Amino acid sequence: MKLKHLLIFLSLIIFATLPVNSNFITYIERETTRFKIGKILNYGDNTIVLQIVRNSSVANCYETSISLRVIYSNGTITSIDLSMEELGIQSFNFCIVNSAVGPLNPIILYNIETKENKFILVTYTEAVDANNPFTYNDYIMLIDLNGKIYSKTLMGPSLVDTTNNNTWMPQQFDVAQNVNNEQGFLYLTFLSSSFNNTVISYFNFTQWIINEDGTLSNVTEAMVLSFQKQPVSVSTVDGGYMLIYFNMTTSQDPFTPQTWIYAMYCGYGSNTVRDPVILYETTTELTITHLDCVISNSEVGQICLIATQSNSTDPNAAPIYIKVNYLSGGSVFNVNHIEATPPTIIGTIEFDSSQFTILPLQFGGYYYSVNQPTNINDDQSQYNTWGYVLNDNGNLIQWNLPYPTQTDSHATSTALTNNTLVLVQPIVGQSWSLITTDLYKIHEDKGYQNIQITNTYPPIGQSISVRETNPLTITYAVPIVLSNGTITIFQSNGSSNPGIVRQTINGLNNQEYVTINNNTVSVTIIESTFNNPGSTYYVMIENTFVSSQLYNEPLPGLSNNIWHFTTFPEEEKAKQNKIKMFFDSIYGEVRLTKDGSTYFEKLNPDQKNKFFDNLTQDLANAVVVATNRITTNYKYVIDTESSNIDSSSKQYLLSIKIEKPQVASDRETDLIVKDFKVMIQNMDINDLASGNSSKYLESIYGFVTIPRWYENPDYIFQFILTLIFFLILTVLCLGSIYYDARIEVKSGANNISANNSVTKTYFRILKRDITELIQTLNLFSRKKEKELVDEDKINHFKIYFFGFNVLSFVLDILFAKIEAVSVKNIFFASVFFVTVPYVIKLGYAVYIILNELVRKENSEDTAKLLNELVEEEKALGDSNDKQDGLQVQDDDSQDQQEGSQEQQVKAKEKVPIKEWLEKSKDHKISLVLLISLAGTDIGALEIFYFRFCKYKINVELSKEFKERIIIGEILGIVIKNMPDLAIRVYFLSKAIDFSYLSTLTLLVTIIKILGLFLKPMKLKNIKGKNKKNYDS
Repeated sequence: MKLKHLLIFLSLIIFATLPVNSNFITYIERETTRFKIGKILNYGDNTIVLQIVRNSSVANCYETSISLRVIYSNGTITSIDLSMEELGIQSFNFCIVNSAVGPLNPIILYNIETKENKFILVTYTEAVDANNPFTYNDYIMLIDLNGKIYSKTLMGPSLVDTTNNNTWMPQQFDVAQNVNNEQGFLYLTFLSSSFNNTVISYFNFTQWIINEDGTLSNVTEAMVLSFQKQPVSVSTVDGGYMLIYFNMTTSQDPFTPQTWIYAMYCGYGSNTVRDPVILYETTTELTITHLDCVISNSEVGQICLIATQSNSTDPNAAPIYIKVNYLSGGSVFNVNHIEATPPTIIGTIEFDSSQFTILPLQFGGYYYSVNQPTNINDDQSQYNTWGYVLNDNGNLIQWNLPYPTQTDSHATSTALTNNTLVLVQPIVGQSWSLITTDLYKIHEDKGYQNIQITNTYPPIGQSISVRETNPLTITYAVPIVLSNGTITIFQSNGSSNPGIVRQTINGLNNQEYVTINNNTVSVTIIESTFNNPGSTYYVMIENTFVSSQLYNEPLPGLSNNIWHFTTFPEEEKAKQNKIKMFFDSIYGEVRLTKDGSTYFEKLNPDQKNKFFDNLTQDLANAVVVATNRITTNYKYVIDTESSNIDSSSKQYLLSIKIEKPQVASDRETDLIVKDFKVMIQNMDINDLASGNSSKYLESIYGFVTIPRWYENPDYIFQFILTLIFFLILTVLCLGSIYYDARIEVKSGANNISANNSVTKTYFRILKRDITELIQTLNLFSRKKEKELVDEDKINHFKIYFFGFNVLSFVLDILFAKIEAVSVKNIFFASVFFVTVPYVIKLGYAVYIILNELVRKENSEDTAKLLNELVEEEKALGDSNDKQDGLQVQDDDSQDQQEGSQEQQVKAKEKVPIKEWLEKSKDHKISLVLLISLAGTDIGALEIFYFRFCKYKINVELSKEFKERIIIGEILGIVIKNMPDLAIRVYFLSKAIDFSYLSTLTLLVTIIKILGLFLKPMKLKNIKGKNKKNYDS
């Protein structure tokens, strides 16, 4: 015995690491309790799960745990042992129930897959009162191949046979997985009400899906269907389901059918079941022993294998099989009878139908076996198995195993998708063994495990260039048309299955990306799909992606682990590119759709921030970069190009930043920008369409980068316009100075020497204006000096003041029209503080002018002005005599003397404003324009004191005129510029980028506000001067 155990242990060491397609796998259980193999499950990637059922000391019961052994395609074996306490299952589920239909096991396992994972459905029952079967409810538990329990779902009341002492009858239902993994499964259960009817049985029909979190959801309302016989649930290749059942009758009429096979079709997610159609009928009364209907792997549509008992008197007569080929809608296009005569080597033991096994194979034909117990008097006897590949002509092709091969007490076997047969051998002690063999393939395997596909580009395992955009092509064995399925490209991430979605195309909904040429389909590849160097990509094709052109029946596709290829590794970057890539963070923006903008606007601030976080996560996942490479400042604005002020049509722009690489292996930001643009513009075929936030992005807009200031042609153009504007003001200013210099030299007025050149006079005037400007700006620190009294020689730089006021008003209008619309609530505030202050200042300007029009004409004003000028002339002359040692002071003194003399003359020329208006109609128009300009800034009224070249408004004004102008300027700053500053700052805090217009507007506003510090002192000086003149 010790030697036998040692040999078993050595077998485990030698064979446990072999792949499944090897001949022998052995595993030793640690527990010493006797066990058997309860069920064998297999998955699309050839993973196998064995259920280990251990004996218990309680009669008809098993050990209260679920033990599974997962055997992966690379030979790795893992154990899952879940106790009753871990499962949360009551103990009566682990006992066999004896019923009128035979022994029933409450716990049944089903294999089921999604794109992301493989699962096991575990059926069990919960009871409120274990002694009262009417309190029993059926449940389904979902666990993965790591033993993690995801969910427990109530399926409905358990079946109770009221005609047999209220016997509980567990597991009277059928589960059929949909052909498309994401579409879950069908659940068909027998209803207790059927026991009250001896002719018709009632069944509850529901469809379920597995959610991302592992919970189950019902996608249809429950339907109650009636049948004369319990139906077989079958998934159809188009994603629907069929309920297939047979019926028999006895008739003396030789032309009347006596055996029928019916089918009822129900589409996925539908609550409508079509009327029954006949799949097969015959005038012969058949004894149907088995009905197995599946999707055909080697032909179009589905097949039903009907096993019938032969009427031959030969005790060794094998069953006769009737193969029915039919389409998803129930249309039958072929019926074939297959008679398989067991070889004589099997012997002469009398057969029954349970000793025959027939399984459809992936590459055509069927696995056909005859199983004989070695001891017919022992229920636990091992079996001798003879296995073959049976073709449609009834020919048997031998396998590569010995005849017979011993199997366990249930002759447990399964056929994998690669045509590998797996048999469970007799259990020896605490070890179990699997023997495998590759069965003959009737149709050639092109490597795709789908004989309908003959070729692809790129071929399996080939390397392609990064960012390659050559179309994917798939060539089928028959002419095809597009159908309502998808082809999906995944990038392997080394962990989760199937990986990262790079591109998904629906055959009917995305026809602009797909073309058909007879039996070849070409799929357009966008530039961002194969964007990672050295990565592996997989292509998964749904069964409904294309259909047979002849039958319009969907063709089988490919699972996600078959068609794969890789991108070439990244080439070494040039040294200068390595340096540059660390300094190129890029700002950009995306636009929400109108529906997305409506949804976004309803969110509160915290929800908006969460929306941004989800969006950056969606984008990072889509381009396959680290999450910290895609960030945001949570700013958003209204897109002024696509939106109106009307809130029903506004669309939001959201700020996105692509951070610079942290290490040399990180992808460059320029490439990420390209991927963003391509993926958003084609988001209906990639994962962005299903992201929590990215699904609201507008594909037409794409991803727009925000260029640096010097890279934006619009900003450069605006800057040039600003320079041109100030250049024009400069030309006007210097031109007016030059004009005045020429006039002074030419006229020889004011004792100007003929030897004084125009140039010398020009620079003297320029120097005087600059000096006065500096003294004005240094108003608080300079000593009190005599103010120039020649109003016609007010600083020429006033041109900039007038131009600046015009620029400020124009910028305010442009800001309100162009920029303010993009930030919620800013537009109306901007318009308000453009119009209302303008009206107020306009009214104040009218008030000033009206005061000038109605004031009394007093000749004493002129006399006082003349006396004032004479006194100032004397004072200035004395000052000049004392300071004639310096040339600069001589020039200034000379200017002031000349100004006093000129003003004595010019004061006599000034006329009241009323008289000035009456002289010409043009004067009235000029005054209206001037008042309108004063609405932008009251300081514009100072033009009454300004002479430009030969143009001068010779109007006699009151002493209060200047005071009122300064008061108006202060008022304007308070009611206009200060609110503007708040609006500009708030706008920039919300804006995605600082445009040239918004920045210039803010700068102009700040300059205007700074002028507020000069106005009070200026007002004080003027009031003091006016008081002094009045006293004198």
